[in-house]
Amino acid sequence: MSRALGRYELLRPLARGGMGEVYLARRRAAGVEKWLVVKRMRPERAGDARFLDLFMREARLSMSLAHQNIVPVFDFGRIDDQVFLAMERVEGKDLGSSITKAGKGLPPLLAAFIAAECCQALDYAHRRKGPDGADLGIVHRDVTPRNVLLSWSGEVKLTDFGIAALAGDTGSKTAGTPAYMAPEQARGETTDVRADVYAVGMVLREALTGVRPRGGNDRDGVLAAAQAGKLDPWPDGFESPLKAIVDRATQVNKEERYPDARAMLEDLDEFIVGERASKKVDAPARQLAAWLAEIWQGERDDVTISDVDIEAKHLMSFLDDGMFDVVGSGTQRSMAMTAADEPLPAEPPPPSVSSSQVGASMPPVQQGTARPPTAAEPEPRRSQLPWLLLGAALATAGAIALVLSMRNHEQPEKLPAPIVAVAADAAEHVVAPLVEIDAAPPIDAAPVPVDAPPRVKPKNQTQTNQVKQTTPPPTTTKYKVMINSTPWSYFTIDNDPTKQTTLANIELAPGPHKIHFTGNEAYPADKTVTIEVPEKDGFKLVQKLESVP
Repeated sequence: MSRALGRYELLRPLARGGMGEVYLARRRAAGVEKWLVVKRMRPERAGDARFLDLFMREARLSMSLAHQNIVPVFDFGRIDDQVFLAMERVEGKDLGSSITKAGKGLPPLLAAFIAAECCQALDYAHRRKGPDGADLGIVHRDVTPRNVLLSWSGEVKLTDFGIAALAGDTGSKTAGTPAYMAPEQARGETTDVRADVYAVGMVLREALTGVRPRGGNDRDGVLAAAQAGKLDPWPDGFESPLKAIVDRATQVNKEERYPDARAMLEDLDEFIVGERASKKVDAPARQLAAWLAEIWQGERDDVTISDVDIEAKHLMSFLDDGMFDVVGSGTQRSMAMTAADEPLPAEPPPPSVSSSQVGASMPPVQQGTARPPTAAEPEPRRSQLPWLLLGAALATAGAIALVLSMRNHEQPEKLPAPIVAVAADAAEHVVAPLVEIDAAPPIDAAPVPVDAPPRVKPKNQTQTNQVKQTTPPPTTTKYKVMINSTPWSYFTIDNDPTKQTTLANIELAPGPHKIHFTGNEAYPADKTVTIEVPEKDGFKLVQKLESVP
């Protein structure tokens, strides 16, 4: 039984990490089926602002990277308390499980090819610049065999930028996998691209030997070894020109390593070219595809999944709520969509105004007003609009004719009462405008009909010709405000009973506002704070809550 997450069907789980769960998924639209992978934040982490920030960072950063050796992320959104991102499905296996399955290292040419492809991906990411032309300073910080994906056709793709560092980041830098960390990263020091060079060296060594360079299952012990830069000895008798590349990449002192991924790539390319020239073998990608097929023979997971039922209670839809730049409470619309998923723009329809819009544009009337449409009444169909507009035009013309007729009635001592013309169509939605005219008749006025309505003299004899118009109320500029709490919670604003959930981007008028937090199901709270919204965007409130019994 599959489960729906917005427009995606989650078919089966693939992996589970400290921050998220990974599912095989698909999207079906217009008879086209697209297979992909959805990474969803674990429910117990969704209320943690730190993990939410990491997850959002991964989505934004990954979606900005477009390289043949990086798994593309093309969708990111939130549905209720489920935050997720959608990425390309690489049909194949990861390097870590493949090494375990083989029980030994890869041929040197294949190991060098995989490391070179990783270096290409990292070199691209390391050199990325922002809109202002400044280096982003991207450092992956979690290059491991599990994050190196190998496709059945011999492609190599790097994934999982969940804890990537950017220039200007502050705080602890110990996040990552201790078995592959550079010493400075394990010690919580500032990292640069040479930390990724170190990790690629560790991955290359494991691919060559089939064993981890820094063994052990005790995380604290492995972390201590990483902080000291300790590695297990090379297996007895192992010799390869690649050993020198690994040793240089994994130097404890980062000044003695390759200065960047491109420098390491050059040495790897030199080895690959020499190997191919001396042995005249197939291209490395074709050899990798053959090696994977041999290792995983009969265990490929690309079998076709037939149509499956979806539990109705999990069906949700994307609702456009403004596409905030931060995942907000009700952000149920995907924040990024592939162009292929978007419908082609239709020819613009001829200009028309719905009956409800006509009524809304008219000033209020004093009596005989047609009742406004209620929520239970459906909007008129497009085919009704010409008749509605015609009815409005006729009503207006009738009102003008009546006014002109009354102006032609010669009674200088009296002024006419305001004339209100009300006309409604079959749906009672169209109202003609209100017009006030004084009694200054034209000099050559024609006689009025005998049955003309009586005139009423207004109290103000100095009334001048004018047409009453309704002045719309002044609009108040609103500014973007971010509301968050630790842990996540529900909140209301001022006297509006509508509940929202943190983290949310909203718009508020400048001035004081009361924010009432009520916690969540697992962490009840009751806290009211008053904020003063300035006349500019960017105000942030992060409220720490205490549980109440």
